[in-house]
Amino acid sequence: MASAAGGCTPAPKALLAVERTDAGRARVLIAPCPEYDALQFSVSSSGGSVGHQRWALINDAMGGPLASVDLFSPPQGWSVTRSALSDLKGGREYTVKIDGAVRGRGLDGRLSFTPSQFDSLKPGRVIVTNGEDSKVIEKSEFMKKDAGRCA
Repeated sequence: MASAAGGCTPAPKALLAVERTDAGRARVLIAPCPEYDALQFSVSSSGGSVGHQRWALINDAMGGPLASVDLFSPPQGWSVTRSALSDLKGGREYTVKIDGAVRGRGLDGRLSFTPSQFDSLKPGRVIVTNGEDSKVIEKSEFMKKDAGRCA
Protein backbone atom coordinates (compact mmCIF):
# COMPACT_ATOMS: atom_id res chain seq x y z
CA MET A 1 0.00 0.00 0.00
CA ALA A 2 1.48 3.32 -1.06
CA SER A 3 1.22 6.41 1.04
CA ALA A 4 1.75 9.99 0.07
CA ALA A 5 3.42 12.57 2.22
CA GLY A 6 1.57 15.84 2.35
CA GLY A 7 2.89 19.26 2.98
CA CYS A 8 2.64 22.82 2.00
CA THR A 9 4.86 24.20 -0.69
CA PRO A 10 6.06 27.72 -0.08
CA ALA A 11 4.47 30.47 -2.14
CA PRO A 12 6.66 31.59 -5.03
CA LYS A 13 8.78 34.63 -4.27
CA ALA A 14 7.49 37.94 -5.51
CA LEU A 15 8.54 39.20 -8.95
CA LEU A 16 7.49 42.80 -8.16
CA ALA A 17 7.94 45.19 -5.24
CA VAL A 18 7.02 48.83 -4.71
CA GLU A 19 9.20 51.29 -2.84
CA ARG A 20 8.83 54.93 -1.86
CA THR A 21 11.52 57.16 -3.38
CA ASP A 22 13.23 59.98 -1.48
CA ALA A 23 10.87 62.36 -3.31
CA GLY A 24 7.84 60.38 -2.07
CA ARG A 25 6.95 58.86 -5.46
CA ALA A 26 6.28 55.20 -6.17
CA ARG A 27 8.90 53.04 -7.88
CA VAL A 28 8.19 49.45 -8.87
CA LEU A 29 11.17 47.10 -8.70
CA ILE A 30 11.43 43.98 -10.84
CA ALA A 31 13.26 41.07 -9.22
CA PRO A 32 16.68 40.30 -10.66
CA CYS A 33 16.00 37.48 -13.12
CA PRO A 34 18.69 36.71 -15.71
CA GLU A 35 17.31 36.68 -19.25
CA TYR A 36 13.95 38.20 -18.21
CA ASP A 37 12.28 39.96 -21.15
CA ALA A 38 9.71 42.51 -19.99
CA LEU A 39 6.95 43.09 -22.55
CA GLN A 40 4.10 45.03 -20.90
CA PHE A 41 3.60 46.88 -17.64
CA SER A 42 0.52 48.46 -16.05
CA VAL A 43 -0.90 49.90 -12.86
CA SER A 44 -4.61 50.24 -12.23
CA SER A 45 -6.78 51.60 -9.44
CA SER A 46 -10.04 50.19 -8.21
CA GLY A 47 -12.66 51.66 -5.94
CA GLY A 48 -12.66 55.13 -4.50
CA SER A 49 -14.50 58.03 -6.05
CA VAL A 50 -13.05 57.66 -9.57
CA GLY A 51 -13.68 53.97 -10.25
CA HIS A 52 -11.27 51.90 -12.35
CA GLN A 53 -8.39 53.76 -14.03
CA ARG A 54 -5.22 52.46 -15.69
CA TRP A 55 -1.74 53.54 -16.78
CA ALA A 56 -0.08 51.06 -19.16
CA LEU A 57 3.19 50.70 -21.05
CA ILE A 58 4.53 48.52 -23.83
CA ASN A 59 8.18 47.75 -24.54
CA ASP A 60 8.94 49.28 -27.96
CA ALA A 61 11.55 46.57 -28.61
CA MET A 62 9.09 43.81 -27.53
CA GLY A 63 11.54 42.45 -24.99
CA GLY A 64 14.59 43.20 -22.93
CA PRO A 65 15.56 43.71 -19.31
CA LEU A 66 13.77 46.09 -16.98
CA ALA A 67 14.96 46.73 -13.41
CA SER A 68 12.43 49.34 -12.25
CA VAL A 69 9.65 51.71 -13.29
CA ASP A 70 8.99 55.06 -11.66
CA LEU A 71 5.20 55.14 -11.80
CA PHE A 72 3.73 57.54 -14.34
CA SER A 73 7.11 58.15 -15.99
CA PRO A 74 7.83 55.63 -18.77
CA PRO A 75 11.36 54.20 -18.92
CA GLN A 76 13.45 54.79 -22.02
CA GLY A 77 12.33 52.48 -24.84
CA TRP A 78 8.77 52.12 -23.50
CA SER A 79 5.60 53.82 -24.76
CA VAL A 80 2.45 54.75 -22.83
CA THR A 81 -0.58 52.90 -24.23
CA ARG A 82 -3.08 54.05 -21.59
CA SER A 83 -2.89 57.16 -19.43
CA ALA A 84 -6.17 57.47 -17.50
CA LEU A 85 -4.27 57.15 -14.18
CA SER A 86 -1.58 59.70 -13.34
CA ASP A 87 -0.95 59.42 -9.59
CA LEU A 88 -1.71 57.31 -6.53
CA LYS A 89 -4.74 59.32 -5.47
CA GLY A 90 -8.40 58.53 -5.90
CA GLY A 91 -8.31 54.73 -5.50
CA ARG A 92 -8.62 52.31 -2.64
CA GLU A 93 -6.24 49.74 -4.08
CA TYR A 94 -3.62 49.71 -6.80
CA THR A 95 -2.61 46.67 -8.80
CA VAL A 96 0.66 46.54 -10.72
CA LYS A 97 1.15 43.90 -13.42
CA ILE A 98 4.10 42.95 -15.59
CA ASP A 99 4.01 40.51 -18.49
CA GLY A 100 7.23 38.97 -19.67
CA ALA A 101 9.17 35.80 -20.31
CA VAL A 102 12.38 33.97 -19.46
CA ARG A 103 13.86 32.11 -22.44
CA GLY A 104 10.47 32.21 -24.19
CA ARG A 105 8.49 30.89 -21.21
CA GLY A 106 5.92 33.29 -19.77
CA LEU A 107 6.67 34.85 -16.39
CA ASP A 108 4.19 37.45 -15.18
CA GLY A 109 4.02 39.34 -11.91
CA ARG A 110 1.24 41.01 -9.95
CA LEU A 111 1.27 43.21 -6.85
CA SER A 112 -1.58 44.95 -5.06
CA PHE A 113 -1.25 47.62 -2.37
CA THR A 114 -3.23 50.38 -0.71
CA PRO A 115 -2.34 54.06 -0.40
CA SER A 116 -1.96 53.66 3.38
CA GLN A 117 0.57 50.81 2.91
CA PHE A 118 2.51 52.96 0.46
CA ASP A 119 2.38 56.10 2.63
CA SER A 120 3.77 54.21 5.63
CA LEU A 121 6.79 52.74 3.78
CA LYS A 122 10.13 53.50 5.43
CA PRO A 123 13.45 53.77 3.55
CA GLY A 124 14.90 50.36 2.68
CA ARG A 125 11.50 48.64 2.86
CA VAL A 126 9.24 47.46 0.00
CA ILE A 127 5.74 46.08 -0.43
CA VAL A 128 5.49 42.61 -2.01
CA THR A 129 2.66 40.17 -2.57
CA ASN A 130 2.93 36.97 -0.58
CA GLY A 131 0.35 34.62 -2.05
CA GLU A 132 -2.90 36.62 -1.89
CA ASP A 133 -1.78 39.21 0.67
CA SER A 134 0.66 42.10 0.57
CA LYS A 135 3.37 42.57 3.16
CA VAL A 136 6.34 44.84 3.82
CA ILE A 137 9.87 43.38 3.77
CA GLU A 138 13.46 44.63 3.54
CA LYS A 139 14.43 45.73 0.03
CA SER A 140 17.69 43.76 0.32
CA GLU A 141 15.69 40.56 0.89
CA PHE A 142 13.59 41.19 -2.25
CA MET A 143 16.67 41.97 -4.37
CA LYS A 144 18.44 38.66 -3.55
CA LYS A 145 18.84 36.51 -6.63
CA ASP A 146 16.71 33.38 -6.58
CA ALA A 147 16.71 31.07 -9.60
CA GLY A 148 13.46 29.43 -8.42
CA ARG A 149 11.60 32.73 -8.63
CA CYS A 150 12.72 33.22 -12.23
CA ALA A 151 11.92 29.75 -13.58
